[in-house]
Amino acid sequence: MPQQSDKNLSNIFEELNKLSFRRQQLTDRRNVLALLVQFKRNNGQNEQQYSRETGELKEIDEELTVLSERKIELEKLQEGGSNLIETTTSSSVIFVDNPPPFPAPQVILDVKQLPRHSSQTQCPFCHQYVTTEVMTKSGSVTYLVCFISVVFGCVAGCCLIPFFLDSCKDVIHKCPKCRSNINTCKKF
Repeated sequence: MPQQSDKNLSNIFEELNKLSFRRQQLTDRRNVLALLVQFKRNNGQNEQQYSRETGELKEIDEELTVLSERKIELEKLQEGGSNLIETTTSSSVIFVDNPPPFPAPQVILDVKQLPRHSSQTQCPFCHQYVTTEVMTKSGSVTYLVCFISVVFGCVAGCCLIPFFLDSCKDVIHKCPKCRSNINTCKKF
């Protein structure tokens, strides 16, 4: 009897893994199709030009619903089988969903450590957790590169190129809520 229940639990476990994998595939496909439909809609295409994608979205939603129902059924079966194992061997199998495919956002509390791109931090003025807005401003490096290019003979306008390159400029982080300057990352 315990061997049969162990075999049933392993079959349920395998089917749950296959279901989770298939649900992840469908979810990824659905996200891509939704972006495609939104892109076509924003570019002024009529609904007939993306009707195939909307039809596929409906099919994916239906299949996801069926898979969710099957997952609930299997989890109920698993709970019934795991209770059987707990009474005999006092152990159970715990299933955990996959973690998200992207890392958790990092909040930088020391504003002096902010990188040259938009980041999450706590505004020292309004004390809100925000994602900073980034602006660039010509700084000392921009003027230095311009001066050096003039010295080497780039007088015909090429010396102005550093004023158009963000990589030569300083980066200013601003709070989107209170509009105050949080930090300036100087280009050295």
